[in-house]
Amino acid sequence: MGVEFNGNGIGGDFPVFWRGECKVLPGDYKLKQTFAEGDLLRKGTPLQIDFENMEAGVVKVAKVLPGGTTTKPRVVKGSLLKSGDVVMKLGKNDLSPSVSSIDTSNSDYDVITLSAAITGLAEGDFLQECSAYVPAAGEVAAVPSVPLYVPDAVIETNKEYSLNGFQTVSAGYDVLILKSVAYPIPSEWLEGFSLKNNHSIKYVKQ
Repeated sequence: MGVEFNGNGIGGDFPVFWRGECKVLPGDYKLKQTFAEGDLLRKGTPLQIDFENMEAGVVKVAKVLPGGTTTKPRVVKGSLLKSGDVVMKLGKNDLSPSVSSIDTSNSDYDVITLSAAITGLAEGDFLQECSAYVPAAGEVAAVPSVPLYVPDAVIETNKEYSLNGFQTVSAGYDVLILKSVAYPIPSEWLEGFSLKNNHSIKYVKQ
């Protein structure tokens, strides 16, 4: 059965890696974040690798769809954001609301409720997990928010998260990723069709 993709979600069983091929870094990497029991961390999900500590940060993004609001945006289903995460509109570093809740009941999109509106948030924008923005206080300058992790690898095989198991993932470093199957990523991550921080990872149309 083929993949069906309408821009609002990721469906079907088509492999995210072209021909299923992916070169893998040695060893497994401990996840820096926690997830809910049973959450599926899909192959192709972007990672930032910490080689010194053998750890990996999952790079969480959500692509905004039409029809939502600046406080309750609709996003492509399948983002790994969760309640309590701090997010920014990619490219806007002076506001970092937290995720209050996520409604996954609609089959075409998820609705993320933010603790504060992000002015100008619109279709095609990306929300990304980030550090918290700290406003200026007296003579102390403001501290802008920045993405928490920047991708340089991807999850090599599907991982079902379990609090009772090993919270580790295997990391791929050389692979062709099919854009029609993978969760959408921001164009800012790319140089041409290569990942900026690892040109051996490429995103191609099917």
